[in-house]
Amino acid sequence: MTASSGAKDGVIPPGLPAPGFTLPAMGGGEISLPDPSARGLSLYVFYKNTCPTCRLIAPLLQRLADATAGVGGRVIGISQDGMDGARSFSQEFGLTFPIAVDGPGWPVSSQYDLVAVPTLYLVDAAGTIRSSGAGFHKERFEGMGRDLAASWGAPAPGLYRDGESYPEMKPG
Repeated sequence: MTASSGAKDGVIPPGLPAPGFTLPAMGGGEISLPDPSARGLSLYVFYKNTCPTCRLIAPLLQRLADATAGVGGRVIGISQDGMDGARSFSQEFGLTFPIAVDGPGWPVSSQYDLVAVPTLYLVDAAGTIRSSGAGFHKERFEGMGRDLAASWGAPAPGLYRDGESYPEMKPG
């Protein structure tokens, strides 16, 4: 574990505070953690455009955002591809949730000691990590979705569509 974040194997475990940051948001403004306006859980997802696993989960993240946005739920992307790359990825996958853009050299990703993307953090209003993980693990992703929705009073989201096939696990 590093002294700065408490990360082990590139993921900060639940129960620890999420390192704070303020980053520019695609479309203007800034996104910060902790977020003083947050009241339920928020899902922060570090990603890179060229990551096959990030591309796999992009539609699922949008479905989760759609399922919880009406009650205040928040999915926040953190792009490692600059503003133009974030915009391109967002357009390709029809993403409407907020996307922050990590700076040159990925200072926030470094603060989190990331070793892979996607890395996901479910964070409460106080800035404490409730759940975390790297890559795609179907069961963990479904659990994060249920917890996010429940924290905002929404029903568990249906993330998978008939005819779709998702692996049980895909590393980042």
